[in-house]
Amino acid sequence: MTEALAPRAWITATLLGGLAMALGVLADRHPSYAVAVAALAVVTLFAFMAPVTHLTILIALTTLVPYSVADAYHVGGGGSGNGGLQVSDLFLLTGLLRAALVLPRLRLTRRQITVTALVVTACVFTLYEAVQGLHAGQPLSEVGAEFRALGGGFALALIAITALADRGAHPRVLRALLLLGLALGLLGIAQWTLGASFGGDFGVRSGVSLTTSGVGQLQGGLFAFPVAVVLAVAALTSGALRDRRQRTVVAAVLVLNTVSLLLTFERTFWVSTVVAVLLVVMRSGRSRRIRALISIVVAATVGVSVLAALSPTTLQTAEQRLLSIGQYQTDNSVRYRTVESGFVIAKIRAKPLLGWGLGDTIYWGQPWDQVPPSAQSYTHVGYLWLFWHEGILGGAVFLLLLALSALWPGRARAGTIVTSIKIGAQAAIVALLIENFTFPVFHQGSQIAYVMGFLVAYCALPTVLRSRNAADRGERTPAVALPAL
Repeated sequence: MTEALAPRAWITATLLGGLAMALGVLADRHPSYAVAVAALAVVTLFAFMAPVTHLTILIALTTLVPYSVADAYHVGGGGSGNGGLQVSDLFLLTGLLRAALVLPRLRLTRRQITVTALVVTACVFTLYEAVQGLHAGQPLSEVGAEFRALGGGFALALIAITALADRGAHPRVLRALLLLGLALGLLGIAQWTLGASFGGDFGVRSGVSLTTSGVGQLQGGLFAFPVAVVLAVAALTSGALRDRRQRTVVAAVLVLNTVSLLLTFERTFWVSTVVAVLLVVMRSGRSRRIRALISIVVAATVGVSVLAALSPTTLQTAEQRLLSIGQYQTDNSVRYRTVESGFVIAKIRAKPLLGWGLGDTIYWGQPWDQVPPSAQSYTHVGYLWLFWHEGILGGAVFLLLLALSALWPGRARAGTIVTSIKIGAQAAIVALLIENFTFPVFHQGSQIAYVMGFLVAYCALPTVLRSRNAADRGERTPAVALPAL
């Protein structure tokens, strides 16, 4: 005798059948809409059934794919640069849908509750600033791009918190970070090679100021290279990578991204990375600290030697660029940043608390370089950009969130390697905050806000409670190894 299907199964089957019929009718009349609906269904399925994979794709889309490319393929709007929903928006919205359903059911720690509250508050402020910008007549495309960077980037923290809470999520997240780091480093080298071979842009800006031999600066992935370097150093200094193949792959991530970072020839990024790496080393154990310092010195020596043999011109450019830090009095970049900041400060003083809204612009030029005045929503000092567009109140929420994330102490419950990556995430936030003095990490052009959202969520991982009795017993957190590649 055939068993009858349970009522819930009948309902599910009926709904799926109805959806399939509706999709078939839509495909017959409007094929493009049918493709969009099918894509939405697949991505939503990913969000609920494979949240770590979904999160990884979202980070890859916002970190590895250039913004100009992402903006060229969208739904709605009037063409490239004229608004519309990007592919990353689809992953963001479906991820937030899962977070809205799952987050209220999780047993969050005090830190995670604090992060969630600050992220929601920051997004509310950003939504208000978007409305203010639209009421002021700012272009929808510009307002939408800035809202995507600020609101979307930090909202990813909510998606990451729910994904990291799943059973067995940490090994998958570590493997995802490893693959993203490899892809980022390879992308940086590819951009430099293609730019040099074919003479095109390919993420490389021509010329290097204050040098005699510089031909270009790697810009694609600029903000992400330091993060990858710091996290790779954190993994190598953890002492949890027992397998030689794992250490080799992590070392490859470190080398590729270090080379890419060098090819940016951006002094602030070099300094911030060194500071962050030293923070990671100083927070590692005493025995690992010595080994880490020796390894860094050896790796730096080998790297410089190889670079000197393969491309002495590049090494010369890097040396000249580094030594140019002392030439600030004749550095043109200091001059235009100073003038640019003056216009922004005047804006902030006019509306300090609530700011001018997203999409707002300043009108200025550089007569000493024959650059005519124009309306610009960009400014190099990221803190000024934040207070200008979000006001002091909104900007303070973002900065408080980042400051708490960077300063929270404690070992992660998930294991040794996770604790080390958490320390690396905190150091990476410090690096980004340093870079924000000369390049805006909050602006949509940086494409690093989504990585910042992930780092914030990782810094809020549940930690082991400090207990003298536990310390006396010598209790240790379990080690979580990277999964086999």
